[in-house]
Amino acid sequence: MKPKVSIVILNWNGKKHLEKCLLSIKKVSYSPLEVIVVDNASSDGSSEMVKKDFPEALLVVNKKNLGYSGGNNIGIRKSTGDYIFILNNDTEVSKDFLDPLVLAFEKDTTLGCVQPKLLYGSDHMLLNAVGSYFTSTGFLYHYGYRKKADLKQYNVPLTIYSAKGAAMLLRKSTLKKVGLFDEDFFIFFEETDLCHRLWLAGYKIVYIPDSIIYHYEAVDTNRQMKDYTRNYLSFRNRICSFIKNLQGINILKIFTVLFAIYLFLLIFYIISSRWYLVKAIVMGVIWNIKNLPKTLRKRRIIQRSIRSISDKELFENIKRNPPFVYYYYLFTTLKNLKRERFLEENIYHGMNSKFTSG
Repeated sequence: MKPKVSIVILNWNGKKHLEKCLLSIKKVSYSPLEVIVVDNASSDGSSEMVKKDFPEALLVVNKKNLGYSGGNNIGIRKSTGDYIFILNNDTEVSKDFLDPLVLAFEKDTTLGCVQPKLLYGSDHMLLNAVGSYFTSTGFLYHYGYRKKADLKQYNVPLTIYSAKGAAMLLRKSTLKKVGLFDEDFFIFFEETDLCHRLWLAGYKIVYIPDSIIYHYEAVDTNRQMKDYTRNYLSFRNRICSFIKNLQGINILKIFTVLFAIYLFLLIFYIISSRWYLVKAIVMGVIWNIKNLPKTLRKRRIIQRSIRSISDKELFENIKRNPPFVYYYYLFTTLKNLKRERFLEENIYHGMNSKFTSG
């Protein structure tokens, strides 16, 4: 008998997309399967729709918005499966997407997380995500972002640093060892933080291209969350995660570069009068200073009870450094078309062969 999979879907005022997601799951061939919908205090009738049209799903309704981390953790705790599939509500799954992911886990006990191929819901020939790599700057290198899905290098299994929180399969027994999502993060960088702990515990993160999911990419978050909040949480959570997870010497190395970039960005945003971004960086740093004692307590647990490999061993598997120009286009506000054309012609061309073996 196949192992049971629990699909946990977090929802926040995403009724339209949630319905499409649940309809696609009804067609999934894998069994045994359970579906858990965690509603983060939506006001658009999402929970009523689930009760009426998808009674087979277990519905959990939160009294307030607990964010990505808190909401998904509730779903994980409610689950009864051997494996947990974290799935965004703005996705549609293919009929057989689970089979190659579970098979990969069953063949390799060292796997901690696997990610399917994410294609854009609006363009099935365009990659939304393959996975992320760690860089010397502390910012992630998002490999395969908005690239053609049929390119050879994106159709082989790859070892990656972090899976995307939109779709990731985890072994429940492994989560008991490394812990769930850090609920202090609320949203942003929480999946990377969890994947980092999985690596430290001796597990691997792998991209499996035979599994396909279509993603409409953060429709609820982009519509309802202010730019300041998104940037603030992203800046602050990255700092917190590295304090928790890196060895001392590498905290110093990464933070030397990271804070130089933060300072550059701060000056750039001041000059361009983007005061909400100035505030986001400053408040992100201040939050980490105020919460340092709590972060250090988490760090002690991770370093003493979870870590089984050194950062040197870790970096050999998950560290990749894209060219400087990658960061320029990461932080500027050039028109998307111009930006994507540049990335296509100047950054990714000729680089992809470096990463085909993970």
